[in-house]
Amino acid sequence: MNPSFTVIGDLYNCLFSAQISNPEVLVNYQVWNQIKANLPKGYKLPDPVIVDILNQHASRM
Repeated sequence: MNPSFTVIGDLYNCLFSAQISNPEVLVNYQVWNQIKANLPKGYKLPDPVIVDILNQHASRM
């Protein structure tokens, strides 16, 4: 089993639509590399398409 270790979460800001620096946040390197490797190229969290759909439904309420 590979030992897991933490790294600064900002290394994964490229995965998020809103890239906000939080240098005090540490994340599991192995877990986040696996997440990044399994996302489609160019995918952002939250997915802008899903956010648009949710906003459309929220405006109807």
